Amino acid sequence: MGWYLLHGFILAVCTFFIYLLAASNLGNPLQDKAWKDTGLLFWYAVLFLGVVYAAHAIWQRMQLNTKFRFLPGWYLFPLALVDMRSSKIAVHDLAQLRKLESRHDEQNGKYKRTVFSFIFYDGSQKNLIISNLSQAEAALKKFNDYKSKAREAFHQRDIASLYGYDPLLDVRKNKWKDALGHSGKNKQVLKLSSYLKLPLLLIMLATVLAALFWYGRNAVADKKMYLHAKQQQTENAYLGYIAHGKFKVTEMQDELPHVVFKEALNDNSVTQLRKLKARFPHTDILPEVEEEIHMLYFNALQKFKAQAVNADAKLLRSVESLLKFSEEHDDPNVHIKFTRPTATELGQLDASLKSREKTIKDKKIVPVATYFSDDSVAAREARIANNISKAFSSIFPSDILNFSAATDVNANRPSLEITYQVEPSGKLLASANTNEVYAGLSLRFNTAIVIPESKDRWKFNLQVNTPDYPNTPYIKPSLNPTEDPAQSQTYTSMATRAFDELEEKINQTMFRPENAVYLKQQKNKI
Repeated sequence: MGWYLLHGFILAVCTFFIYLLAASNLGNPLQDKAWKDTGLLFWYAVLFLGVVYAAHAIWQRMQLNTKFRFLPGWYLFPLALVDMRSSKIAVHDLAQLRKLESRHDEQNGKYKRTVFSFIFYDGSQKNLIISNLSQAEAALKKFNDYKSKAREAFHQRDIASLYGYDPLLDVRKNKWKDALGHSGKNKQVLKLSSYLKLPLLLIMLATVLAALFWYGRNAVADKKMYLHAKQQQTENAYLGYIAHGKFKVTEMQDELPHVVFKEALNDNSVTQLRKLKARFPHTDILPEVEEEIHMLYFNALQKFKAQAVNADAKLLRSVESLLKFSEEHDDPNVHIKFTRPTATELGQLDASLKSREKTIKDKKIVPVATYFSDDSVAAREARIANNISKAFSSIFPSDILNFSAATDVNANRPSLEITYQVEPSGKLLASANTNEVYAGLSLRFNTAIVIPESKDRWKFNLQVNTPDYPNTPYIKPSLNPTEDPAQSQTYTSMATRAFDELEEKINQTMFRPENAVYLKQQKNKI
């Protein structure tokens, strides 16, 4: 019973692990490697070898039990002593028997058992124990009689009679033939081959079963992956089948662009549609992709028109040209570029103001150039560029139009260019507490949307005059040495107010006061 339990356990464990390997991620397009995972063949072969070995051993044992129906124990024949007490049958050739001894064991004068000792020429000894005296004596007498008759039949070459005394006669005959027909190395090779014949057959059978099972399992997984991808209609499912499937790969590759297109439609994303064009340049749905991209641009233009100043037809045409350029070139970027007064121009402005000091007594005009140099105005320009970008991003997705600041503008790309100059307004603002005099300034802004190869150029000009002395709160002596000097605060205030007016003008020029974009910009200023 223990033998059957052990081999049944081996059979069950190997079968269970085969099931686990086969069922793991079965038909999952993303995780089931199916045909690509050839390494599983080895593990299937190992597990099927366990199954085949255990099944063969159980079958063989059942066949022996069915055909021979021998109970476990010792079997004594005239020419052989057979030990069948365990799963391994041991046969001891009595032709090699040197002598047979028997003794009766007693305990306290009472018979206990009879022990027959079979002593062989190689020194080994086997004991056969019978616990009944009369049975022991009858067995010994019967053994001696049969042994004599078997010897006589052997001498007379009476094979039919020998079969009655020796159930292993065929085995002996085959051994005799082998001994007569082969010797030396040939005999060893034949003996080794007889030992390896069954293991090799089991290994070959296990390998064949593993290959067939691997193929069948993957065929089932292939079908499930295909049906899953067709049901889900997602790019990941299709890519999973294309990577791990086999039978329907061409069909899935042909359908993949259509699936990706449907997903991109759900995203309402020009970026995804552009990627689709680049990824599948020869697909039959390119006209549909182009049409969908065009519709997204058309809808964006309509959204802008709903919030733009209707009276400015040139602005609408310029934005429409921007969208057309972006659509045709797959490039949504619009650079915002500020062109500042040069250091030479600012130096000339200071020299001009310096020359006016002759007309005023005991007063000194504070130079302007320092407060409109690159370092001073960069933050103001960045703030305006950032607000313009936010205003347009609330209407246009960044993959349709994307306004961003840039120092170098590519002539082959659209741009929003803001050029400004600083000039004296003619007024001089004097401080009552110091001998400093501040020049009134006039800032001239020229703003335009420039589109390559387009005549529709929207532009507007703005002139901002800095406030007079009473409206300039920073003209006062500095009481705290750590504060900025008074002239710095004054000119900084002038420049800040000028740029604020520019930003307000851009909003008013582009967007209607009642729309959401304009109101949001006003709220951000507060």
